[in-house]
Amino acid sequence: MNDKMRKFIRLIALIALVVSVGVLIFYAIDDLRSKSTDDKLKGLKDAQASASLPDILPEYEALYAENHDTIGWLKIDGTGIDNVVMYAPDEIDKYLHTDFYGNYSYRGCLFVDEYCDILSSDNLIIYGHNMKDYSMFGSLMYYVSEDFYKQHKLISFDTIYEKQTYEIVAAVKTELVPEGSDGFKYYEYTGSGDEASFNEYVKFIEENKLYDTGIELSPGDKLLTLSTCAYHTEDGRFIVVAKKI
Repeated sequence: MNDKMRKFIRLIALIALVVSVGVLIFYAIDDLRSKSTDDKLKGLKDAQASASLPDILPEYEALYAENHDTIGWLKIDGTGIDNVVMYAPDEIDKYLHTDFYGNYSYRGCLFVDEYCDILSSDNLIIYGHNMKDYSMFGSLMYYVSEDFYKQHKLISFDTIYEKQTYEIVAAVKTELVPEGSDGFKYYEYTGSGDEASFNEYVKFIEENKLYDTGIELSPGDKLLTLSTCAYHTEDGRFIVVAKKI
């Protein structure tokens, strides 16, 4: 190997090293910024704004004043899930890679499906990334374990209008349904008062749940579906379904 070739190889290796370090620095900075944002949001929660906002719970006034897309707060004891939830029905996937303050963030925010009506839908779907550091919905995967479920059966999801508690009905491994293929698309069921659609969703849950919780669903139940990516199959998804109590 001549000197020119050696120099060329060294140059390529140096460029690859610089790029790799740059990517690591980018993600480290984004993680630090995201952690700082989380701390700010938890400080805003419970802080009342100077002017009362009608119909909004006092503890969420400051968050709402900071960003009108704020729709609530999701918390599950025993997990890392303790986050603000966003809702932007006029902008599809707005918070997929955007933080509370409108900055780019690869982990984004928890957000309600744009096709849900926060006040009237029978099934509210909340999406979050399955992060390796267990932030967002990374720790939702704990519910693959029935033993974990038995110790953590309740979900707290307050909207900015109402405090709410849900009990978990099922944990389900599933996947996105290819366009033109048969299969139930859980992510299109937001609840409409249509009993036939409700029964179809219940059937989907019964056929795919990982274990039996003993909790049954009835028409009229208000549901909460937490959804994240999963890697058991291509376009895999993992969902936890709960009903309001």
